[in-house]
Amino acid sequence: MDIDIDGSWGEGGGQIARTAVGFACALGKSVSIRDIRKGRRRPGLRAQHLAGIKLAAEMCDAETSGLEVGSTEVEFSPGSNTGGTFEADVGTAGSVSLVLQTCILPAITAKGPTELIIRGGTDVPWSPPIDYLRMIFVPLLRRMGADAEISVVQRGFYPAGGGGIEVRITPAGLAGVDLASRGNLVEIEGSIACRNLPGHVAERAKDAAVEGLAGLVAPRISVDDGRGPSAGVSLVLAARFDGTVIGSSCLGEKGLPAEKVGENAARDLMDEVSSGATLDEHAADQMVPFMFLAKGASRFVTSELSSHARTNLWVAGQFIDRTVETEEVGRAVLVSIK
Repeated sequence: MDIDIDGSWGEGGGQIARTAVGFACALGKSVSIRDIRKGRRRPGLRAQHLAGIKLAAEMCDAETSGLEVGSTEVEFSPGSNTGGTFEADVGTAGSVSLVLQTCILPAITAKGPTELIIRGGTDVPWSPPIDYLRMIFVPLLRRMGADAEISVVQRGFYPAGGGGIEVRITPAGLAGVDLASRGNLVEIEGSIACRNLPGHVAERAKDAAVEGLAGLVAPRISVDDGRGPSAGVSLVLAARFDGTVIGSSCLGEKGLPAEKVGENAARDLMDEVSSGATLDEHAADQMVPFMFLAKGASRFVTSELSSHARTNLWVAGQFIDRTVETEEVGRAVLVSIK
């Protein structure tokens, strides 16, 4: 019997379709998704949603219907999920990060190793920069037993895109993780990606970030500067604790001074650290599906249980029966997935 998913539930974005398809592949269950992005200005699947679902369908030999831009209904019935090498091109600056989010669950639960080659935008609006996934999301997955690695082949900024990544994932049984406390702050790492802009842009962003993080351990911020098919700048910061990693990011845009890129990323990281969180707001919603799939219970503290996180909790609950409890802890929220 198909699992029926209301694509307009809660936050009502493309994340519902991405998470539902990921679970369908991982569990071998057919899913029907309706009213996809119903409340958006342009309802239905956009290019990056479509690319992710098509790639997941190829990975698990799925039978599908409704896979076209603008579609508000999708039928997805997975077949064999054996692993292998797969490629996808979102086109222009469609987010490679969002495509990858659809495909990690299938890859982790495949019968063999998976290599993904995805082309599109690596640092674009309304999606996590690829360095956020590389520096925060993947290390958190490794704490649950996952074996994954992301390599950036080329940077792609909005609107030209032209970027690309390679991802290698080895199947692994996931174990629940207890992130009720984070331990001591060990280090802060930063990564600035800059293409086709004057050299002082990255340095100004870096200096502003260092100044904004005064009071914590001195950050180590590397600069990836050079030429490419598109112009832009982005900054990702990762605060590594004994028991977790917390991140923030800022993407440059027209009219936003380089100093503001550094200031914004530093301010957001300081806010997350001061809240007592063990997962930042974005990692909280991204980790939920893996915690539902894992063997054993998981706990984490987040500065805010966002609409994205609540929506992912709901979608995950349609596939796997788990008890979820929330408790306010000072300025933050403790989430227990039992």
